[in-house]
Amino acid sequence: MSLVAFNTQQLAPADAERYLKILERSLRSARLNNSFPDRRRLSGTVKALQRAFEHEIYDQLYLDSRVGLPNMASFTRVVTDQEMAADSLSRMSDRTELERRRDEAPIFARMADKHDYYSWLLEQELAPVDLHRVLLRRHDPSSGSASFRIELTKLDGSGLYMHLTIELTQVASAWRRKVVDLDEDGESAAANEAFRTLIYRCAALDAESLFIRLHGIEGVTVERVARGIIGPLLFRLPTVGGGVVTTLEPEGHLGTLWQHWLAGDGASATGPEVLATFASDVAAGDIREEKSNDPLAPLLSSVIEDKERRRYQAMRERYPFKVFKDRKFVATRGLKGLVKVLGDAAGTRNLVYDLRLPRGG
Repeated sequence: MSLVAFNTQQLAPADAERYLKILERSLRSARLNNSFPDRRRLSGTVKALQRAFEHEIYDQLYLDSRVGLPNMASFTRVVTDQEMAADSLSRMSDRTELERRRDEAPIFARMADKHDYYSWLLEQELAPVDLHRVLLRRHDPSSGSASFRIELTKLDGSGLYMHLTIELTQVASAWRRKVVDLDEDGESAAANEAFRTLIYRCAALDAESLFIRLHGIEGVTVERVARGIIGPLLFRLPTVGGGVVTTLEPEGHLGTLWQHWLAGDGASATGPEVLATFASDVAAGDIREEKSNDPLAPLLSSVIEDKERRRYQAMRERYPFKVFKDRKFVATRGLKGLVKVLGDAAGTRNLVYDLRLPRGG
């Protein structure tokens, strides 16, 4: 494994196959609800990558070295394969003929494997690189107001995979400058280009910051902002050749603890060790208690600079809402101690699901 570009590390086929099995198990163990990206579709992408390596379609896997997840190139690779699958199959010989000639020359065996891969891939649902939807919740023609749910699933610039949900009401007085366009039938809607750009640009903000930012738009009342985030995923995997591959460049406090663990307990580990994190972050008016149970993300109120505090307090009084943050972990036995160190330092109590790996990783 090596760094091959900025924030990009490469896994060779054998290491990539072991990594993908671990990623799939981590996603299943996390018990993700619908506030997170669709696990079924994300698993579809992981399985597609696995198939591509099994059939020797790919000879490397690219990860974001900061978060230990497949990067944009890996996500889009299988999506592009799926888009081209039907055309590729139409230009190939019949599958039966390719199988009959498999032993004649290596090219026929490779074509038969590609035929199997493309045929299988056509039937799969894959994770989107970015998917933006606007759903109409309520429409009151008499007042001209409408309520919407805006959903965005994307691979963020930070390398994390996230699902963002915004529930808002657009009032009649602002229809001339509306952020969501309602069709004449009153049954379908779409965000205008400026608002879509704003959501994409601000998706990396925490729920509280985004809630306040959106409330600054004239005529819009925000009821809820929620984010579900997959990652980082930290891994240490022994290789077939006797070496070790790890998540290379995790950032922040978690990254510092990770480097200390690798130099300490991790140095004597003999089997695979994995720590996957899954964060949720909600700002809404119906939250009972404001709290951060995320050891990696304190409340904004606890870290804001003094010079900004008065303006922040005025905003909170103007837009009454509360914030709740949480993070759960999936960990192998050797990394549960690191989760405890995180929680003890931040005063949080977090769910930690066991990750039991099959023999050999």
